Amino acid sequence: MSNDGTILARRIRKSFGHKTVLHDIDLDIASGEICCIIGPSGSGKSTLLRCINGLETVDSGILKVNGDDFGYYETDNAYHALPPKKLAQQRTRVGMVFQQFNLFPNMTARENVMSGPVLVKGADKKESSKRAQELLTSVGLGAFGDRYPAELSGGQQQRVAIARSLAMDPEIILFDEPTSALDPEKVGEVLGVMQDLAKKGMTMVVVTHEMGFAREVSDSLIFMDEGYVVERGDAREILKNPKEARTQAFLKQVL
Repeated sequence: MSNDGTILARRIRKSFGHKTVLHDIDLDIASGEICCIIGPSGSGKSTLLRCINGLETVDSGILKVNGDDFGYYETDNAYHALPPKKLAQQRTRVGMVFQQFNLFPNMTARENVMSGPVLVKGADKKESSKRAQELLTSVGLGAFGDRYPAELSGGQQQRVAIARSLAMDPEIILFDEPTSALDPEKVGEVLGVMQDLAKKGMTMVVVTHEMGFAREVSDSLIFMDEGYVVERGDAREILKNPKEARTQAFLKQVL
């Protein structure tokens, strides 16, 4: 059975200096699962995503992404960091959409979307341009391929960022608060694109404050606080009937 699109973590720890930001995190995400991570600022949510994407290296524990040890290999009970080229290869299979859109300002929307396949995978420019146009159409921006980021609204830029992530054909996409930098009326257009991806069976891990999205779209929910997973389970069940006092207190504030 293929493990593509799966994430498995056991006792992941991560510190910055003397501060431990992830304490023994366990995670099981199945292929096609939509998992939302909620919690107060500074609870380790973004760091967890960055570890899953290889932007940060875990200090200890086991992390398997798409069935492979991620970022390291094991020999005789010792861990070794993967060579940069191998890590880059693993990372192409995990898309990431950030809070800030991180588009190249000097490239058009189409050029932004095709940049990954052309620069990282050495794909044919003509083919990549055609595919970029199809992806822009799929996120409702077919007519905006020649526009530069500065000519697009925040919601449009974030949809270009999602199309750019999809251009690499990832098995998993991580979203780090993808709507928090947007005007309230632009949030819906980005969430709509994410809902479409969910229907197509894309594995998604979403750090979000959008409780409505978590309730409607996600299969599972994780509540984090101070680097710990406090509660996990069915998204609708936790939002309706949280068991842990800390989760109850947090949801009382945000719902």
